[in-house]
Amino acid sequence: MQHKGEYGTACNHYVSALYHLANKIGLDADRLLILANIAKDVIDKPDIRVRTEDLSAFQKACWDESQEESMGLLPVRLELGTYYMMGKLTVNQPTLQKALELGARFYNLITRFEFITLDVGPDITLMSFNRVTPAEDYGHLFAEMCLLAWHRYASWLIADSLPLIETRFNYPSPHHAREYSYLFPGMHKFDCSSLSLVFPTQYLSRPVKQSEGSLKSFMHNCPLELFRQYKADYSVSAEVKRIINRTIMDGNTSVDDVAASLYMTTRTIMRRLKDEGASFQQIKDLVRRDKAISLLTLYSLPIKEVAEKVGFSDPAVFTRAFRSWTGESPRKYRDKFNQSNAV
Repeated sequence: MQHKGEYGTACNHYVSALYHLANKIGLDADRLLILANIAKDVIDKPDIRVRTEDLSAFQKACWDESQEESMGLLPVRLELGTYYMMGKLTVNQPTLQKALELGARFYNLITRFEFITLDVGPDITLMSFNRVTPAEDYGHLFAEMCLLAWHRYASWLIADSLPLIETRFNYPSPHHAREYSYLFPGMHKFDCSSLSLVFPTQYLSRPVKQSEGSLKSFMHNCPLELFRQYKADYSVSAEVKRIINRTIMDGNTSVDDVAASLYMTTRTIMRRLKDEGASFQQIKDLVRRDKAISLLTLYSLPIKEVAEKVGFSDPAVFTRAFRSWTGESPRKYRDKFNQSNAV
């Protein structure tokens, strides 16, 4: 069972952009923030991260209030429930290719234009989203939601993480681009002619392993499912994350230690992680960052003790690492968080 905070933290950009968009389209964004347990003072504070569960709750509240899944960012309305109906239509298809092709046809009928195209090549496949115009897409929200929604759904269908060779963005690198290393594993290309997911064609033949029963659970957990990487229970990435979470306070969790715990060679585990679009250091940094943020914001611990609890023997080294993760020192991050949550 997953408990509060275990999904980690999310970039402030998303909650701030959603807040401003909600106001722009006439929603009571302040009330929706309260429903999501988010303090208004964190808005437009790029150095303060938010809990992924709270961001998800805010996104869902905005969808429910607007009764539209595109929140006015497409030329046509996507009524609330469109994504779920696409799932009901595609979850019984035999292969990932059949499911994606049918899903694309469904959305193209709904939008009445070629919104989604699937270009299947001998080695790579491009799934592209058309008429998502950067100038009209507030904070690139709809573009990123499209990419996340389809990558997570495709991964969920085959019960495996669909590896991304590239994610192509039809806009320049945004200020929150460092978040993409987690949200969109693989190479990122900007200023492209299309907004596309690029993945190995061989995955299209994978059988669909889900059912209408499991679809209800997946959709019930959206958009939370979209803000986290899909990992099958048996994925190496998920196992590595669990081991690091357990051993982080020991301060000596190396890739060799984790490989030994999984009865693999270091070379094998590095290769398997790469195949899943991840790396050992990336996973370790994510675990340390999110645990450090929780300790700093939920408890009045000295910085030295926080450093020790996330595996750093030297507080100065921890401070440098934390600054590289968040752009702020641990002390300044906690002070800003406390100021934002002060009554």
